[in-house]
Amino acid sequence: MKKILVLLLVSLFSIAIFAEVKIGITAIVEHPALDACREGVLDLLEEEGLLDGVIVDFQNAQGDMKIAKSIADQFVSDGVNLIVAIATPVAQACAGATKNIPIVFSAVTDPVGAGLIEKLGKNEGNIVGVSDMTPVLTQLQLLKFVLPDALKVGFVFNPSEANSLTLLDLAKQAAEQLGMEIIEIPGSTTSEMITSMNALIDEVDAIYIGTDNTAASSIQSLGTIAKNAGVPIIAADIDIARGGGVIGFGFNYYKIGLKTGELVAEILKGTPVNELESGILSADSLDLYINLDLASDLELELPESLIVKADFIVENGQETEIN
Repeated sequence: MKKILVLLLVSLFSIAIFAEVKIGITAIVEHPALDACREGVLDLLEEEGLLDGVIVDFQNAQGDMKIAKSIADQFVSDGVNLIVAIATPVAQACAGATKNIPIVFSAVTDPVGAGLIEKLGKNEGNIVGVSDMTPVLTQLQLLKFVLPDALKVGFVFNPSEANSLTLLDLAKQAAEQLGMEIIEIPGSTTSEMITSMNALIDEVDAIYIGTDNTAASSIQSLGTIAKNAGVPIIAADIDIARGGGVIGFGFNYYKIGLKTGELVAEILKGTPVNELESGILSADSLDLYINLDLASDLELELPESLIVKADFIVENGQETEIN
């Protein structure tokens, strides 16, 4: 009798056996990195056999915090059993909407600074996830290695994104160590960012783009402006670099999605959120992308010692993954 009672109680409190499980997934914008993150989550759940009979509701906030908040409120109203929030702004919106529904954040640069959790590792509350805190110092060292004479580096960012403000601070610290100066190129919208880029491109020797979502959405235009000015872009995300960067060095967002999916799977199987750990992927999840065609157009000679370390190379119009 006791065994039957225990099994019944476990059933009542396990999300995994809800008659109709609803998962709300939201991203601040749709771009390749965040899309890859979402694909990783869903592929992991599919592999674990956890999507059968599950309703997945994906909502894109279109870069608008008002829409992000509306989506979060709607998820709560709809009674979803779990929320996956991809990128800092939507994670903050979801955290403000509920203290009861499990929230798994993904691709959040500084979850502590964003007020989502108190620390990496285990936390009380309903929030856990995966950070994409990028190695800013290493990336600017890479920029300096490729462009030893660069003194002024443009930092493209949305001042409304907490993740980008964190990276701006880290970039300024790193630049000071390396004898460079950061020139801020802000924009709260894609049009503002493009306007700022046009206004300041002649003042910089190179452009550094972190994991800014607005910049990711604007990269085709930003890349064109930089190329026309003969200024190379170094990005902290290879998907951003694919839009107009000479070099991209950052996390594989599909792998971030897989790691996020592991957390989601544990919650669906009944593990309490406060028993799971928030963390950052290991360095072996970082990829190096080099566009030799663009480097040639910019008359930029890249060291062979760097090229041989690339995971992805673009040459003669063809991207090749190096195994």
